Amino acid sequence: MRDQVDEIRARGGELVIVGNGSPNFAAAFREDFGLDGPLLVDPELRAYRAAGLRRGRVELLSPRLPRNALRALRSGSRQTGVQGDPWQLGGVFVIRPDWELTYRYTSREAGDHPPVGEILAALERDAEPISEVSATPDAQRWLGRALSRIVDPFIVSSFDRTGFRIHRLAFEAQDLDVDLSDKRCLISGANSGIGYETALALADLGAEVVLLCRNRERGEQAAQQIREQTGNARVFLELLDVSNLDSVRAAAARVSSGPVDVLIHNAGVLPDERFETDDGIELTLATHLVGPFLLTRLLQGNLEKSPDGRVIWVSSGGMYTRRLNLEDPNWSERDYDGVVAYAETKRAQVVLSELWAEALRGSSVVVNAMHPGWADTPSVKSSLPRFHRLTRNILRTPAEGADTVVWLAARLRARQSTGCFFFDREERRTHLLPFTRESEADRRALWELCERLSAEPSR
Repeated sequence: MRDQVDEIRARGGELVIVGNGSPNFAAAFREDFGLDGPLLVDPELRAYRAAGLRRGRVELLSPRLPRNALRALRSGSRQTGVQGDPWQLGGVFVIRPDWELTYRYTSREAGDHPPVGEILAALERDAEPISEVSATPDAQRWLGRALSRIVDPFIVSSFDRTGFRIHRLAFEAQDLDVDLSDKRCLISGANSGIGYETALALADLGAEVVLLCRNRERGEQAAQQIREQTGNARVFLELLDVSNLDSVRAAAARVSSGPVDVLIHNAGVLPDERFETDDGIELTLATHLVGPFLLTRLLQGNLEKSPDGRVIWVSSGGMYTRRLNLEDPNWSERDYDGVVAYAETKRAQVVLSELWAEALRGSSVVVNAMHPGWADTPSVKSSLPRFHRLTRNILRTPAEGADTVVWLAARLRARQSTGCFFFDREERRTHLLPFTRESEADRRALWELCERLSAEPSR
């Protein structure tokens, strides 16, 4: 576009460049390319978010990247130091003096640029204004749904990264073109894996994000990385060990001084051996059910004050293999099996999500659960090393696993559903096998169990 500045000006336009680096870097960039037009810096990415521009990591590894890089080299561009957010993708907009938009192009991969002829055409006086939001093309959405019907009956091809990329074809492009600057989101287990990617994405959409982590050093490191990558200074750490009920009560007291719009229960464990917490509760049961139940209870008032409160439970596809089992939930008598304990509590999370949705029906709060498919997270690698070795070449990225969590937290249409279970932005059945169905008495017993185990002890 640098070579088309005269053409742009001949049509009454001006080339305005916006970057996310430092002013000093911008000055050097202007000198290197001989630019004489406006060059602005946006280190907090406010303009990028307002324009609906994307961030991506997989996109930066496109097979077309070498071709795009070679084209840039031939035009005289040279990559030196990296400034700002290296994951931020760009775009091109043609805006009239009356603020009518006549052209919008959002890059889908590094080095992805629109044809200059399209830009020049949008500068003509008779160019028609366009809508600022474009929906997913019908043909692409149809293809995604058709392919989903083929892969979804098979766990491997649905839960792996191929399944995500097929399902993604049907995603609505505008669902995450939102500004969350008026939202405060709390995420447990947010220093790595799916929790970290969720926090990163919500901060990138402008939300205030509170990382609920049990390790101060790892939590502070994650918060600092998110602030640096998104330019969003409103990213904070609160110490929380969700398996420890005193820690839950203390953290809830601290965070309840402000609004709570989104509460995401993401923290998870998969121990090899049975471990009992200071409260006398088996660790997996405490982490996945009792602690999150108490945290939701303590923050219920804050959530109900939000005009659009949301509670999201991050479950697992492993829950499909188990029924709700309350015969010995604390594993006091059974021989301990960490994988079974994990799957049973993940099944219970889905049921508990439905029960909370019923309890909050009629309020401003919606409650939903989801599962991320098979994602390559640190916990999978450490807790399921054999599974990780066998599947690492087909696992989703943590960001792909987090996509539906972000979608449930951010999309405008979330008010339409509560008490549902989602996978890759689609509502899914909670039972695939008939023997996994629970009775109404079992559902009531689960609620009563969580109430009893989370009750304040009499002193």
